[in-house]
Amino acid sequence: QCISWVMWQMGSGPYLGGGFGHFFTYAPFKIKYAIDRFSMEAKRQLDVLDRQLAGQKYICGDTYTIADMAIWPWYGALVLGRVYPAADEYLQVASYKPVVRW
Repeated sequence: QCISWVMWQMGSGPYLGGGFGHFFTYAPFKIKYAIDRFSMEAKRQLDVLDRQLAGQKYICGDTYTIADMAIWPWYGALVLGRVYPAADEYLQVASYKPVVRW
């Protein structure tokens, strides 16, 4: 199960960083469609993590694993507002309580 979550991060992370992060923060001009599209995907991914963490302390249960090490720098830092300025408010990350707790 943990290796599956590491693979999930490898497939999902680029949409967060290369998609949402680029168009929300770094693009030389704002493209509303791209920001909206990648915002929806970032929220979908946060929802996947939220549901996974709802009944447990870490991604794979009660033990800190390689899955947490791989996923947290992308998503944990996002919900703490450390990655893209104002993205935590824009994505309403406070509503993903288990992710915030994690």
